Amino acid sequence: MSAPLAGIRVLDLTHFVAGPWCTMLLADLGAAVIKLEPPDGEIGRDMGSVYTTGESAIFLGFNRGKRSIAMDLKHPEGLTAALKLAGQADIVVQNFRPGTAERLGIGAAALREAHPELIYCTVSAFGSDGPYASRPANDPVIQALSGSMAATGRVEGRPVRMGVSLPDVAAGVLAVTGILAALHRRKQSGVGSTIELNLLDTQLYAQTDLITTDLITPVAEAENGTAPICPRSDDDDTASVRGAYVCADGLSLWLEAEPSGLIIGAGSAESRSAQGTVHRREEVAALLRTHSRDHWLATLGKIGKDIAPVLGLADVLPGAPPRTLEVDHPSIGRLRQIRTPVTADPSWPPADLPPPRLGEHTQDVLRELGLPDTDINDLAARGIIRTATPCKTSYSTTTNGTHAKEQS
Repeated sequence: MSAPLAGIRVLDLTHFVAGPWCTMLLADLGAAVIKLEPPDGEIGRDMGSVYTTGESAIFLGFNRGKRSIAMDLKHPEGLTAALKLAGQADIVVQNFRPGTAERLGIGAAALREAHPELIYCTVSAFGSDGPYASRPANDPVIQALSGSMAATGRVEGRPVRMGVSLPDVAAGVLAVTGILAALHRRKQSGVGSTIELNLLDTQLYAQTDLITTDLITPVAEAENGTAPICPRSDDDDTASVRGAYVCADGLSLWLEAEPSGLIIGAGSAESRSAQGTVHRREEVAALLRTHSRDHWLATLGKIGKDIAPVLGLADVLPGAPPRTLEVDHPSIGRLRQIRTPVTADPSWPPADLPPPRLGEHTQDVLRELGLPDTDINDLAARGIIRTATPCKTSYSTTTNGTHAKEQS
């Protein structure tokens, strides 16, 4: 069974997280994605945790299933090749600052005028207008500006950042949603689309329930400065037992219970009655520190309380159905990654390309555009493009996570 987007071609002009997340999802759905990077590589290659081989975890995490071409778009010959790639693409995705794509000559208006059927998607930090439009931003900045950092909670009086990049992943998923809708409409009308979204609006969209609660707060109360910094939750109430706790073995659990409903103890009814109902978090915390997490999971589970262990990735990832897949990277070797959590019947094979080395596919892509090797070598010699020596052996990932070698 072929993948849903088999035959769809994507020109990926994105960098860092949100844009690459979008195009990796498209690759996982079967699209052929060409990632066009500057000769020094996109900024995600040099950010975040780094493997001993020099590969960035940020880049590896969001670029599976793509081919990399390294090219200088500021040079006329590089731009010409990029425009030819765009002319052959069904979808172009970019997340430059507003105005950058237009200055480079690859903006939505220019490309869609030449190719009206093109679907052009832009992901930015703050949108194309407004006071912050020209400013760069990353996930923590968006969390701070959107209210989500304040809503997450406070430690020692300081707002806390969420441990996951929700603005980025939400933007990537919403971008794919818009692109798929545009593909469906194009099939009916033959006309492409220009899609725009930004991280700030995306994060606000993810906080619909909090914003709805906040909108109920009287305006006068907010103007008088008496409105809370963030919506109140049970976790902020010292009389509530709802929250996370550390047990005697150093492991944590999440207790989900209203103050009036928690009875600690596994003995007789009289014993439980004597112990009383614990309302305050401090008392619950002291009690839970007296035994291991397994003890409390069993004990509180028996009396019907909602309780869950707080797990780490090593605990969550194993098990069936498989949550991960493995690809063989040219320099790292076997690389374990999160599988896109979408299943279908009948199924399709996962993207079989590891995250590409910088310029790994430059020669192949330019040959597909019709450039002879002499011209490609000349562009490389002048620094307009960058190429990488292909490996002797490539690997593909099968649906069950095993590997098949293909000799080149």
